[in-house]
This record gives sequence, structure tokens and C-alpha cells, in this order.
Amino acid sequence: MTPCLFPSCNAINNGDRAFYCSNCGQPLLLLGRYRPIRLIGEGGFGRTFLAEDIRYPERPKCVIKQLSERTNVAINHQARRMFSQEALRLQQLSEHSQIPKLLNHFEQGAYQYLVQQHIDGWDLQSELQTEGPFDETKIWQVLTEVTSILRFVHEHQVIHRDIKPRNIMRCRTGGQLVLIDFGVAKLLKPDELRPSKTLVGSPEYMAPEQTQGKVVDSSDLYSLGVTCLYLLTGRSPLELYSPANDFWYWREALPTGRQLSDRLGQVLDQLLQTPIENRFPSAKALSFYLLACQSVQ
Repeated sequence: MTPCLFPSCNAINNGDRAFYCSNCGQPLLLLGRYRPIRLIGEGGFGRTFLAEDIRYPERPKCVIKQLSERTNVAINHQARRMFSQEALRLQQLSEHSQIPKLLNHFEQGAYQYLVQQHIDGWDLQSELQTEGPFDETKIWQVLTEVTSILRFVHEHQVIHRDIKPRNIMRCRTGGQLVLIDFGVAKLLKPDELRPSKTLVGSPEYMAPEQTQGKVVDSSDLYSLGVTCLYLLTGRSPLELYSPANDFWYWREALPTGRQLSDRLGQVLDQLLQTPIENRFPSAKALSFYLLACQSVQ
């Protein structure tokens, strides 16, 4: 069945070969080629659909992001600006094999759309729920691959700002990790804390300075550290941290009998430092340190 993308309709009973919605009469295909298959996500700025490109005989899968319209003119303008920025960033970052490629960016009717490469796999939160807490080997992979991606992202003067398990995908073939959802990413200026009027991201994974509306590249590294704690323990980050003591009690939450190397523990502890100057200074520095750690294992 083909769902209707028109928000006031949302009919889902259209045939796989229909071109117009049987309920509202709106076109079902975007640009006459992208056919939505099903809704896969919905957030503050829009909806995400799994789709197929019928221009090709094999009908390759893709992902469509639809920007929601707002009645508040100021918010609607901000959302459009962020959406356009995401398209620009994805064009810049698509050279990396572990970032989804931007396939198209356009307006149809009153809505803006992004079309991205479909990643055949699952996110790490789903993997945790299916397979249980990660062991040390899997955490080293997360640290190594995501740090490598972040090094590339930061070198292009972008901060992701929403590193969390749901935004890290594992490819079904080969198990490679892919970083997704640059919708709240932010261009940065080197060595500058930049105030932001809008708090964006997922609060439980945010670095302290980010909750105050300021971000630097090591803010992403902090969020990566929190992500690893969640994957190791299966516990919400909010359950592992004491604001009163500014201390993470993650070791106490490890599964019974699970032991981690001191080397991994030291890496995670340094990622989670509140003073920015006590963290790894950059993804590049962290990637070199991780390589040295694993070479002596």
C-alpha cells in the first residue's frame, strides 16, 4: 500500500500502483518518481518515510524526510532554514562511506523534502534491546568507527549535536556502523563556544555545555561516551549520573560478571569529563589514542 504524504489526509489504503490518493486526490509520488512505502519516524520538524525510486527497474529503497509546516511563522521559518542547512551539510559530508548520501532536495506543493540513501540495517538501541548489553569488543568498535566519522565531520566544520544509539545504524551486510540524522547539526567556528537560542538534541546524552546552549566539537565526544555507557549497561543515562556529585556510577551498573579493561574504562571516564579541557581535545586525538590502545591489546 502507498501512504498519502498530505498531512491532513494520511490515508494508507492506496494501491501500490496508484498515482493519486483515493481519499483526497493528492499526488502520491514525489517528482513523479519517489513512492512512499511506510512511515518510519516522526519528530518535531517533520516525518520520515521509507520509499522507493520507481524510475529504476529495481526500485531501490530510499528515505524521504518531509518538513512539517507550522502555524507560527517564526518557528516555520526556523524549521525551513534548518532543513535547508541539513541538505547543504549532507552534500558536504556524503563523501564519507559511513554517512548516508543525499540523493535529492526539493519542494513540492507547500512542503520541503530530502531524499537520502537507505541504510539496510538497524540502530544500536534496537540492537541493545534485541541482544542485550554490549561487550567490550562491540564498544571498541562503536568508539573506533564513530570517532572516525566524527573526525571527518568536525574537519568539515560541523558538530552533529545528537549522538545517541538511535542515530547510529549497523549495516545488515558487514556490520559497519553509519551515523545518521544531521538535522540538528551545526556549523562551527574553530576554538569558539557558540551560544544558541534553541536547545536541540537529546538531553540525556548532551554534554553539560550543550544544555546551556553552547557546543564545541568535544560535545559530540561527550555524547559518544554517554552512548557507550547506555550500550554497556542497558540503563538510561539519567540513572547513571549524579548531578550533586558530578559523577557517573556506570561501573556499578554493568551486568553481573561483566568485566572491562582499565584501558577502556579510562577512555570512557575521559570522554565524560565536565570541564571541556579535561576531555580528549578532538576526534582526531581520540582516534589516535584508540588506535594505540587496541594495538597493545
